[in-house]
Amino acid sequence: MKSSIVNSPHDQLAEYIRQGVIPPYQYSYPPRSTYRPLDEGAWDVHDVWAKDLANYQVPELNLYLHVPFCRYKCGFCNLYTVISTDEDLYDAYTDALCTQLRDHAEIIQARRLRTVYIGGGTPALLSTRHFEQIFTTLGEIYPNWRSTVEEVALEATPDSIVADSDGFGRLLDLGLTRANIGIQSLVPQEIREAGRGQAGEDVIRRAVEIVHDRGLPDLSTDLIMGFAGQTPETWQHSVDELAKLAPTTISTYFLTVRPDAWFSKTGAYQYMWKPELYERYDYAREVFTAHGYVQEGSVRYKKPGRGGYVQKVLTFHGVPLLGLGVGARSYTSVLDYMTGSVKPSLTEVAEYIENARAHRLQPTTGFALSPQEIVRKRLVLDTFDIDLSELDRFGLDTIAPEVAEILDAAQANGLIHRVGPRRVQLTPKGFKYRDILSWMFYSDDVKDLDREYYEGLHEANARARKNMGTPVRITGIGTARETA
Repeated sequence: MKSSIVNSPHDQLAEYIRQGVIPPYQYSYPPRSTYRPLDEGAWDVHDVWAKDLANYQVPELNLYLHVPFCRYKCGFCNLYTVISTDEDLYDAYTDALCTQLRDHAEIIQARRLRTVYIGGGTPALLSTRHFEQIFTTLGEIYPNWRSTVEEVALEATPDSIVADSDGFGRLLDLGLTRANIGIQSLVPQEIREAGRGQAGEDVIRRAVEIVHDRGLPDLSTDLIMGFAGQTPETWQHSVDELAKLAPTTISTYFLTVRPDAWFSKTGAYQYMWKPELYERYDYAREVFTAHGYVQEGSVRYKKPGRGGYVQKVLTFHGVPLLGLGVGARSYTSVLDYMTGSVKPSLTEVAEYIENARAHRLQPTTGFALSPQEIVRKRLVLDTFDIDLSELDRFGLDTIAPEVAEILDAAQANGLIHRVGPRRVQLTPKGFKYRDILSWMFYSDDVKDLDREYYEGLHEANARARKNMGTPVRITGIGTARETA
């Protein structure tokens, strides 16, 4: 049954909130799904960054290094990861990553380096010598990086820390300030459902204990709402137990099932979201704030003065990000790009190593940003706290009526504060429904590319077609088809 089309942004926003729709978490814009092959030789990486530099009065930089290797694949994961524990491959990959770092020396040296994030994958699988090699290389091209960098972060799994606690301790000696440890749940059945059987509840608790004992400044953990079999009671158990473990940063994510993740094949999930998950959001917010956390973002809580995710905050504020390694994305004000495809494979990892050694890496997949899309990027990501005057030089005037109408709708629905002449900040209700508001700033081109990508993956996945049905809301909200 189809409902009547609601036209005004005010009514659209009110209806989405009433329905309790849950778009995917908006952590990048345009999303990776919109990237398409670039014309060969059309983009030179140094030209891209030179043009980006001209857009900023205070040039700064986030550095992201991608390590794609995992021991196992989580059921919900559609990130750029490959399964491998081959030490020789780790050696070759680290060499290639350091070569790519040196090839980007001028780009890094032209900016103030603010954060270093080593993500994946499970980069904690690398040995201490690999990290020493990476940090030594960074020191060669940016000697004062330890003085300027506010955050040195690493992704890890609980079992990788427990398996090599001494190695984790040595990372602290090398300057690690934050570790992101994927937990997802503290209920054994849900941990197994996530595909994390190697990291049971006892392993999680031991990993947290090790990190606390080693004195890591910022331990970041996460929980996921929406696993098959999860109930309000099991969710409350995970929230309560994690609050007792007292990490400095906690993220709570709504589960998003994609056609390129294993969950699409199990028959236990649908693309349509569950509005009742917002009640789990409310419970988590109540518990964590009662334990002294403050809300840094729509999904993240931090201990004041200790926790937080500096790189994400800076990226949302418009500080560009240089991504190195296979599958890494770079975010600029000119082009968001990768030096490979969006589909992970060991073959592409080998090609990356070969091309890095030969100094042949250039943007091959991406999305060129028009002035309008630069403005939309900030609005999608940064309504937590944004001064609209920052967007004037990028062409806010070209879409000013549309933006004003959406912001008026957000204010009328209680999602934003107006602070001073042009500053916008989210209310507590705005934090809760931030992803709905963010989606409303998407351009039609980005919506269409996003939907085209995921519908294509759905069509190519016979088990997803059988188990998931017609992909209503496979991506976000607000497209022409969104009338069901």
